[in-house]
Amino acid sequence: MLTINKLFNILDKVAPIRLSEECVKLGDYDNSGIILNCHEEVKKILFSLDLSVESVKKAKSLKCDTIVTHHPAIYYPIKKLEISGENEEVMLALYYGLNVISMHLNLDTVKGGIDESLSEALGGKNSIILEDMQDGNGYGRVFEVNKTLKDFVKSIKENLITDKIIVYGNKNALIRRAGSFCGGGTGHAINCVRKGVEIDAVISSDMAHHEIKEFLDKKKCIIVLPHYVAEEYGFKKYYEKIERLVNNEAETVYFDDKRFR
Repeated sequence: MLTINKLFNILDKVAPIRLSEECVKLGDYDNSGIILNCHEEVKKILFSLDLSVESVKKAKSLKCDTIVTHHPAIYYPIKKLEISGENEEVMLALYYGLNVISMHLNLDTVKGGIDESLSEALGGKNSIILEDMQDGNGYGRVFEVNKTLKDFVKSIKENLITDKIIVYGNKNALIRRAGSFCGGGTGHAINCVRKGVEIDAVISSDMAHHEIKEFLDKKKCIIVLPHYVAEEYGFKKYYEKIERLVNNEAETVYFDDKRFR
């Protein structure tokens, strides 16, 4: 029988929770792990980047009893719960009796995880880790491109299957080296640029105006990816690894929320 704790151990084997704890010690915030523990036995698992009303309803319709997410189902402390309030998806998961496990910064930073997968999706080979956590783990990747900004963006749209990309810079500028940071990693990107990391383009999500201004002032091209698209690519690869490790002890399904593409 696959239990929730056994499932967590499988998830942790691929993306150790200690990496999340290391990130927190370095100043980041996280809430990874078992978020909702409604029952012990796990028979059918839905993987979804987010815990959303859509993903919970999908899990219910497919008769899943457990959801594994990347983004924490509960991020900051909750002061109240309402079925139609701010945390409706959490209430709905509880109402349906669904377990929820979230693997966030540990999955971002682990070797072969979401951050490294993003650099690969962008065409990066033999990328270098910018914030090294040893043993191939870390955050932020630098890799060679050697394309014009226009051609680089075209290849990104094709590889990530999206046209929702915001670009700043001369379309004919030659991008020799690029730095990618999955999710909302702009603060980390700024720190790297300030330290003199040699890149021609910065790739991340959720950039604020003052951050865009600083990159442009430093003569960097900018590629702003939809947060979902930047991380779903690597999360699906994680799902495929876990699917093999579960080894038929439970059924697994994957939910791609195409609203964000």
